[in-house]
Amino acid sequence: MSGRPQRVPATLWRAFLALDRGLGGANPPPAPQAFAARHPAGCSTAAALLVAIPVGLAFAPFRAVLVGTCAWLLFWAFLRLERRRQAHYARVGYDTAPRDSWTTARPRAVLTTMLVAWCPVTVFIWLVGRTDTDPYGWTASAVFGALAVMGGYVGDRLQERRRSRARTAADADREAL
Repeated sequence: MSGRPQRVPATLWRAFLALDRGLGGANPPPAPQAFAARHPAGCSTAAALLVAIPVGLAFAPFRAVLVGTCAWLLFWAFLRLERRRQAHYARVGYDTAPRDSWTTARPRAVLTTMLVAWCPVTVFIWLVGRTDTDPYGWTASAVFGALAVMGGYVGDRLQERRRSRARTAADADREAL
């Protein structure tokens, strides 16, 4: 066999890791994320049940089983990818240096990050809207997606301000002693 089929997945993996590092993925994961990556089958089962039970109550049991199975496979695949990603950073070493905050980051980096987050959020809102009798159009989904991303951005800024105030107060307390 030629080496070409092996290069494409490796290239995709390197591109994924470059995007992941750019979005802050090289930072150590929080405890729930690490737990979910260590136990992908159990966490996928719990999440798939949370998806399948409402479907089973609203529709036929066959549809609930089908939706639950598809949800389980999707969650399991994402958690396996997360497990691989965490194993890679554990092997290479996590980035423990302080990252640039949103306030000091370049506008192009902020806009790129927000655009990368906005696209899947828009598609997700559109897909969820398909379950309604009067579904959202692409325009409404895009607006709601932009509002969700902006809400996350504002929440991140507020959390960062709170942290900087806490650091300033802790530094002032240390100097007072």
